[in-house]
Amino acid sequence: QIALGIDIISDGEVRRENYIHYLCRHLEGFSFDHVELLAIRNGATNMEAPTVLNKIKAPDKSQTTCDWQTAQKISSVPVKATIPGPMTISDTVVDGWYGDAERLSSDLAVAINHEVRALAAAGCKHIQIDEPLMARKTELALSKGIRNIELCFSGVPDAVEKIVHVCCGYPDYLDQKDYDKADPTAYFSL
Repeated sequence: QIALGIDIISDGEVRRENYIHYLCRHLEGFSFDHVELLAIRNGATNMEAPTVLNKIKAPDKSQTTCDWQTAQKISSVPVKATIPGPMTISDTVVDGWYGDAERLSSDLAVAINHEVRALAAAGCKHIQIDEPLMARKTELALSKGIRNIELCFSGVPDAVEKIVHVCCGYPDYLDQKDYDKADPTAYFSL
């Protein structure tokens, strides 16, 4: 990335077995011993999903911060940290504890805020919350999702660039005809 002239790079997320569940493995409340097959992306695919079996909380030590520090130490340019958002996480896990999607998402936002604040305290100046689900569920995004994004970034210094990534999906290849992308007009609603 640096050799190509990119000003702000990412670590490529190569250590993550799954973008969303990697974070879940480092938060309290998730069980990967209790997984269920879950249809995601409007039924486009299935995945083995971990189960929430207790209140979601961030641990004292932030794995996200450790990962960012490892990448930043070997980079001559700023490294952007990326974290999945509460809507996207809650859509790819099984709720065996809360029984209330709003409470689950809110506690995820609080845990993510802990990660974001730890990143900022460690010197990370570019933090991105990935919420591709917002494009698929715009009404939920407008009624609760944006509020949770604000909570994710609560208390973060103004000097930190706060980024939200929203997209229409992840097809296997460009212009894949049989992939059910989110409605591109969703961006106008958001």
